[in-house]
Amino acid sequence: MLINEVEALVILLEDWAKWQSTYQPKTGFKSRSAGFVALGLSSFDDMCEESDRTIMGALDTAIDDLEPAQGAAIRRRYGVCSVFRFPRNNYEATLILAHERLVIICKRKGIVL
Repeated sequence: MLINEVEALVILLEDWAKWQSTYQPKTGFKSRSAGFVALGLSSFDDMCEESDRTIMGALDTAIDDLEPAQGAAIRRRYGVCSVFRFPRNNYEATLILAHERLVIICKRKGIVL
């Protein structure tokens, strides 16, 4: 595995953590533009935001696919949730394994790193 993939994953996970903190469910379609009205998009920015939501949702399910300890390590590292304890003092090793496994899962889900 290339270190560049892990670095790209870290950047994506930092964006995911921000997305987690600002998540708002989609409440309906806007009707500002006839060109995008079928998709509920009214501007290029809306299209980019929808793309980001799709990627972050796929990354969220990829994290859910990890083993529970690995998912907890990812959530703790990126500040999504910090109530997990690692009684065997293996947090660093679990985090490394989680990143490596997440690269593989992301590739399977079609997330470009």
